[in-house]
Amino acid sequence: MSKQTKNDVRKYYNEHVKEEDSRLNEHPFEIPLTLHFINKYLKAGDKIFDVACGTGRIARELLHKGYLLGLNDLSDKNIELVRNRLQSNVNVLFIENNDALESNGWDKVQWDGILILGPLYHMISKEKRVKVLELAYQQVKPGGYVFSSFMTRIGAMVYGVKNNPEGILRKDGVKKLWETGTDDHFVEATEWFVNAYFAHPEEVNPLVEQAGLTPIHLAGAEGIFGERFELYHRLEDELKKLWMDFIIEHCEDPRMVCQAKHLLSVSQKQK
Repeated sequence: MSKQTKNDVRKYYNEHVKEEDSRLNEHPFEIPLTLHFINKYLKAGDKIFDVACGTGRIARELLHKGYLLGLNDLSDKNIELVRNRLQSNVNVLFIENNDALESNGWDKVQWDGILILGPLYHMISKEKRVKVLELAYQQVKPGGYVFSSFMTRIGAMVYGVKNNPEGILRKDGVKKLWETGTDDHFVEATEWFVNAYFAHPEEVNPLVEQAGLTPIHLAGAEGIFGERFELYHRLEDELKKLWMDFIIEHCEDPRMVCQAKHLLSVSQKQK
């Protein structure tokens, strides 16, 4: 990230810390799906670096399961909340306030797993996206796993149609987003995105491979509920559980992947 981009992203998360903390209630699939894959490959006592831990929602779940965590985030307000929430837990190795690419946490230990669940949302250039994945490749153990998240272009389009349909009138709006993954006057013109990059699913595995990692899974976090969360929240609890199970069971189906708003890539550093 350029210095200005970094400052813009930090400012955004500092100003939206409460909304970011509650976002995963509104977007209910990300935590269960991420935990599903982490628990598939890692075990209690393993060391995980949560590179951009946000407000610590996923970290809190992992600590409860006995993982050892290093935590980092760009946002001062996020880290303040994380310290208040998690610092007393004996399984927290460190809590650091820094940019993902500049973190001192990468080489603290050789990690069993690395979570990159936010930085790739804000790395406009492919070179930066490869660089953060290369850092993960270098610092994860041979045989270790990297879990990385991407926002999808189709998810952004649906969000934009809901919140700023006038973006179709701008050359640097809808068309630019669809062709390049970023825009100036469509999604970026709303309150809830800043310096955002949106990927097509077919970009992800080649990007991971370019960094030296071997792709294992590419999952659509929300499946058919991508940017249609209101449909899920209308359901009774029993139906919610059944739909959650269905989405996780079918999350790697390419037809589900293409509907999702968030993608989760699981990759491995070969021994």
